[in-house]
Amino acid sequence: MAKDTDKVENAEKVEQTFEIKFSKKQIASSKRYKDRIDLVNALLDDDKEYSLAEVDETIETYLKGKVN
Repeated sequence: MAKDTDKVENAEKVEQTFEIKFSKKQIASSKRYKDRIDLVNALLDDDKEYSLAEVDETIETYLKGKVN
């Protein structure tokens, strides 16, 4: 018979990870991106949802891009 502590240890090992995703419209209207609204509108697709980490990465990648 399994002990209760074994169940707790197993439950702690199993982690559920998920990211909340937002539409381009939600991101563009947020306070967090109010200074970068032009970039949000230019770089993100209307029909796709993004996590905040994805938005930050997309903006940073664009800003670090090479100038020809």
